Formats: sequence, C-alpha cells, structure tokens
Amino acid sequence: MAVSETRVRKLDLAARAIDLTLALTRATHTSDSWLKGAWEVGQWLGREKLNQYELEECMQKAKGLVVPNHNGQALFEDIVQGVDNKPRGPLFLEQSGSLGRLMAEDPYLSWMISTVASLFQFHKDVAFISHALVSFILRAHDARQPSHHSEVADFPTYSHAQVRIKAVIDKIVLSIWHNVVNAGCDTIPLPTELLSVCRTGHYLDPDDFSIVAFTLNSRCKSKAILRSDYLLRNITHWLLLHYDGIIVVNVGGRVIYEKNFGNPMRELEIHVKSFCLDRDTCNNIGGESYHILQDVAGKFEHFLSGYSPKTSDLPPEPGIRQPLYQIPRSYPKESAMWNIGIQILVRCTAQSIMRWLLSVELTMQKDFSELGFSAVLDSKKIDNPNLKISDVLKRVPSIINLNWGNSPPSQLVFTNIRNPYDTLREGHIKGASMEDHPKDDLEKILPHFPILQDLLRRVSPDCNCQSCSIDHDNLENSLQHGCLKRVALEEALLLVAHGIADGFNVKDVSAAEGPDFVLKGVAVLLFELCSEKRVCWDTWFGLAASVYLGCPFRLSPGYSHPAFGGTAIAAIQYGNLAAQAPWLDLSKCLKISRSFELLGARGRLGVFTQSSDRDEMQFRRVEENFAIIETESTEDTSATNSRFPKEPWPPGSTFTLEDDECAIRSDMILISVYENYYRLLLRVKTANHWRVIDPSDAFNGVIRGMSVSQCVHDGKNPNTTLDRAKVYSFEELLGRWPDTVQSIACEPTSHGGGQEPKGMLHITQNLDTHFKNNVAIALSICTTAVKNYPCFSCLPCALKQAREMNRMPLRTGEGGNEMDRYIINLEPVLSGEGETLKPRALPPANAGS
Repeated sequence: MAVSETRVRKLDLAARAIDLTLALTRATHTSDSWLKGAWEVGQWLGREKLNQYELEECMQKAKGLVVPNHNGQALFEDIVQGVDNKPRGPLFLEQSGSLGRLMAEDPYLSWMISTVASLFQFHKDVAFISHALVSFILRAHDARQPSHHSEVADFPTYSHAQVRIKAVIDKIVLSIWHNVVNAGCDTIPLPTELLSVCRTGHYLDPDDFSIVAFTLNSRCKSKAILRSDYLLRNITHWLLLHYDGIIVVNVGGRVIYEKNFGNPMRELEIHVKSFCLDRDTCNNIGGESYHILQDVAGKFEHFLSGYSPKTSDLPPEPGIRQPLYQIPRSYPKESAMWNIGIQILVRCTAQSIMRWLLSVELTMQKDFSELGFSAVLDSKKIDNPNLKISDVLKRVPSIINLNWGNSPPSQLVFTNIRNPYDTLREGHIKGASMEDHPKDDLEKILPHFPILQDLLRRVSPDCNCQSCSIDHDNLENSLQHGCLKRVALEEALLLVAHGIADGFNVKDVSAAEGPDFVLKGVAVLLFELCSEKRVCWDTWFGLAASVYLGCPFRLSPGYSHPAFGGTAIAAIQYGNLAAQAPWLDLSKCLKISRSFELLGARGRLGVFTQSSDRDEMQFRRVEENFAIIETESTEDTSATNSRFPKEPWPPGSTFTLEDDECAIRSDMILISVYENYYRLLLRVKTANHWRVIDPSDAFNGVIRGMSVSQCVHDGKNPNTTLDRAKVYSFEELLGRWPDTVQSIACEPTSHGGGQEPKGMLHITQNLDTHFKNNVAIALSICTTAVKNYPCFSCLPCALKQAREMNRMPLRTGEGGNEMDRYIINLEPVLSGEGETLKPRALPPANAGS
C-alpha cells in the first residue's frame, strides 16, 4: 500500500511539474497581453519580495479613483509607445516588466503613475510621495463605503489599513521613479506663467495634498474655488493632469492662466492673493493655509479649510531629470552658500579643474592592464604629445565656456607632488591593505589641487564648526559632513562630474537621492589620475553612468568577490534606463578619437539567443533593477593548438596574398554571474570554429597604437620571401591566434656572430570587413601587430616594421614568444559601418622619460 501511495504521489508531482512548465512556456511566448502582463507582475513581485495578496488589496483600493485628463494620458502614451531605437551596438532593448510601467496600460490604475510623476516634479523625497498617495487612496476608498459620512475626516497617524498598503505603495513609487520618471517619461511642466507667480515655490504637505486633491476631484462636481495666499505648486500641477473641467488661475485679481480640459460644466478657480516678490518673505512663511468654496445653487459657500505646516527650512528638490550643471541647492536659507561670491568661487574652481583635466596628455598603458590610458602629468616627460583627454571625450564639455564670473584667486590648479597616500601601494609589500585606506575619500585628492585648498581657505572663515573656528587654515582635519568647507568642495566636484558626463555626450542627468555615489566616483577618478597616473575606462564610464542613470558607482570586483573575472564594463542597467559602451560594436571602425562615449537609451538591455530545444529566438534580458555588465575574456585555445599545431611555411617560401571572404556569424550570450553583475560573451562563428572574443581587447589594441605599415618602394611590390612565418585565413586566425606553440628561441645571426632571439611571423590574408579586422586586433594581444594595406604597401616593409617594434605585453603574465610578430592585411575599403582609418600611433608610455 505504501509503495502504491508513493507511486501516486510521484505521478501527481510529475503532472504538476509538466503543467507548470507548460504555463511558463505559454506565458513567455503567447501573444495574449493579459497572460504576459500577469507573468510580468509575478516576476516583479519576486524581485521586490512582496506578497501577491497585499498587492491585490492595494490595487482594489486604488482602482478607478481618478480619471486623468488628456495631459495625463499623454504621459501614458509616452510610456506605452515603446523603447528608444536600438543603440549602436549588439545589445538590444525591451520595455521593463516592472509594475510601475505596466500600470500605464491599465485605465483604472494609470492615475497612480501620473500622480507620482506629478509629485516628483517638485519632491525628490520618496517618503513624502508615498505618504501622499497612501493618504489619498485610503481617503477615497473610505468615501466609497456605504457607512461613510459626508464630512472630510482626518485619518489617524497609524492604522492597520495604512500599514498593509504602505509597503506596496513604497515599492510602486520607487518602481515608477526607476522605470518612468528617471527614464525620461515626464509629464508637462508647470506653465511659465504659473512659475512666475513665485520664484521660491509653495507646497502642501502629504496629508493636505491628499485632502485637497480628493475634495476637488470627488466632491466638487460643478464649480469651486481654491483660495490660498500663495500659489501651491504641487496641487496645481496635479490638477492640470487630472481635472476634467475649466481651470482659471487668478493672482491678485488678474487672470494669468485659463484652460479647458474637456468638461464645460465643471470649473475651478485657483485664487491666489498676490505675487511673491521677495524671496526672504516667502522663506519666512511658517505654513500654507487654504480654503475650498463650493457652488451651491449659484452661490459659493465655504466647504473646507486647512493649514499645511512647514516642516523644513530646506527647499524641496525635484525628482525628475535635470539639466547639466544645475546642482539643486539643498542647504538652509541662512547658509553662507547662498552668498553669490562663494557660488562664483565654487563654479570657477570647478571650471578651472575641468580645463586642466582636458589638457592632460595620454599614452598607452604602463604597469597596468585595465582598459584605458596612462596619464602624463608632467608634459616635459613626453617629446611629441599628440593625444589629450579632450581628444578622447566624445564632445567638448560646455562647462569650460559657461560665463560664471571671474576666475578664482588661485591660478595653480594642479601640482605634481608625491601624495602621502601614494605609500599605500608600497604598503602592500609591508602588509598594508587598500581596504584600510579607501581611495574614494575626498581628502586624498586635496594635496594635488592647490585650487581646492584655496577654495577651502576662502570658505573656512564663514564656517562656524569647531574645526574651522579653531584654525581656519588647517586643511588636515577631516572634512566633516555639514562643514561649509565640505559643502563647497562637494559642489565643486559635482560640477566636475557633470563636466565629465557632458564629455561622454550625456544630455541631462538623474536626480537620484543624494550625491554620495557621484562624489565617490569623482574621488576615485582623480585619485587614479593623480596618484596612479591612470585613466581607466571603467572608472570614467562608471562615473558618467552614475551621473546619467543615478545608479551607484561601483569599483571593479576584487579577487575575493564572487563576480571577479570581467575585463571591462560594457553596459550598466538602472531601472528602465541603460548606458552602453560604443566599442561593443565590432562591425565599425574603432577609433581613439572621441572614443569615450556613453550610449544612453530607454529600455531593458538584453540579447537574442536561440532556444536550446527549439528553433526560435528568445530575448534574454537583465532582470535586476541595477546591473553591471562586463565583458568576458577571450577563450583560450592553446591546448587544442598545442595538440594540433600549424606548421610554418618552409624557409625561403614565396606567396601571394589572397582576399579572405570567409563567412562569419556572431552572437551574444548574457550570463548572470552574481547579484548585480552580468557577463557578456561575444561568440564569433565560422565553419569550423566557435570562439568567445573579448571586444574590449579590440579597443585596447587601438589604444595601444596599432601601427600602419609605411612602404618605401614607391608602389613597387617586391617578391615576398617568408622566413619562420605562418599564413592564416580568418578561419584559422579565429581558432589559433595567439599561437602559443613555442618556437626556437635563439638562432645564429650575422650580427657579429652572436645570437639574437627570433620569433614567428603570423600573417593574415586580406581581410575584407571591419569586424574581421577588429577580431584580429583583439587576438593580437600585444604591441607587435602591424596593419598593412597591400594595395599601398608591400609586405616586406610591413615585416621589417614589425621586427623593429618593441613588444609590451597587454596583460601581466602574458605567455608566448616575446619575439612573435603579427601582420594584419586589409583590403583598402572595408565593408561595414565606418570608413577605413589609419590610426595614429600613441607614443609609448616611457617616451621621453
């Protein structure tokens, strides 16, 4: 009997597993929008760790409370319309499956999106917006109940109904910010004529906002008047998105705005006592009073009054995307930072640092293998500098041309001194740890920048903290949070961060909560530049992405981190907004000039891959709200090549180059490595080889100065005699480069009877596309590869030039014969995007030293 029961249970379990598989398959492949929406909601609940019954209860209470007008509907159309065009690269985009975006397609719940988006116009505080939304839902839901009284009741601070839905509303508000507001799906701004009523702005608190919004939306069905001493921006903007009648704004007896939103039987007059002409008078207001009058039989009668207390002296900050260099003022009205002289000093300091930064000269990497450049901070150490940071940035940052006032007193921006923190690297030998002295502290960059030290000395007398009161000139003290010196320093560095993002072609910036992530990125970037003489792609791209996306700034994972192993950051996902590196697309001609660029687009990054058990394509996307996508290193084929070596041509052989027309394919594989980290594998396929190639190696090869053969034979092409050479089609190149089979290290030469080490010549046939060229560069792995255009340069000249080059390994511990040389032969016009380029070679890192 027990055996029979066990069999029944196993069969029942198998049947249920089959049903689940079929349900998942149908949900991910069906065209039924309802089923796909349910699947997306289930995924969102799992990511946010929410209970489905709590979500259901919240949705039932919020369903159909408000009907947005055509202004609100325009926001939903922007959300549902779709993602931006596919960015330039192999990664694709799909709309996010978050609940905050899916609600745009629900006519009964979409008002929550427009309400949250409206409040983010003025308030960055998520708790403020969540509180307002919860209060509105509970008030409107209670009004639906049969036992409800007509009076507008005050809700208690704590209630079981509020607790149950608040956790869900908190997640929904964050989801709307990440996937709608921060992604650039914005509502209409408050009209200019309404903004001109007051330069500072006046706002209702969450409870009073919910009372006024509910009353005007549900209780005042004909005509009503909203009276206040000052224009209340947040409720006025909400009404412009949700009121379906005529709105008239009357300020001091003068009508400055009138608009019909559809229903001529409803009319709302927003009656403001007067314009605000004095900022100080506005700031001294203790709160905002309001009165609602309702039309009863042709006569306006008092319906509701209220008073919204002012809880903070700090002005609210907007949560929508902001223009570059518009740093929100988050300090009190009495702060010395409002002094126009200090503001000009801070801005001009950032401007001077940015001008210096653009003039820093670059060479190929020295003593490190990360994607990027070595920096030469002393121009006397390089004979003929031909590349600066301004050359590699996509565009010239507009900060250097902004008219912000006179220059700061200090004209010395940077001094190349030995930073006391440089001993940290030497301390590794003595057992010190970089974790004990993180390089993202702002104090570590001060010794290198006299202009920042002068800024702090100028600001210190206006600061009343204990450290500044004791000694105004002492910069050794830690910059405490709240100290005026730290506020000025942070604001200057934030402007520098905006300048770097501007150089990466970022058009606007995120209004993420707090500047800590960006400041950490600036500190790391300047520390690497000044103390380590490095310009690392991961750091610069990560900082630009942090400014653009609003995401955390992350350093590359260390050896002990589970996600360690990626070679370079290729893309970053944050909500429904993504940033991608341009060098991922190997079908284009990679260039050094203007190569530091960020490709931003709306949507969720992913790749198309073929299903393992059926002949159809599936979209595999990033599932986390925040994810860093790194490239995977090139697949090692040395074991196979050692077993099946390619024989070199016999000494003295002659040959003629042929055009390589090998058919190739490529695809991307996206793998989740650990929590927020993904790995991107570029797989290149030919008839006999499938190999993972690191696209960052191609960009690194261009950075390291891929030389172009220069012929001295005036177009004459002498016969080519090969000695110790191997000739490759692209098919063989893909499977064999770099050839790790060791050849004879030393052979007799005619130079004084001594011995000179020799290596193997690895020569390609004429490659016909940019993609093949970039793969060949990625597989060359060192600085002894030469591009050759046989139509313009003979092969012997290319071989001679390659033999005379000094090899500098790309990565520490690189194997192979140091005397091996690589010749990449190219057709004069390569197919694919971009023109044929003969890039200039970067000066070596030790040039002139």
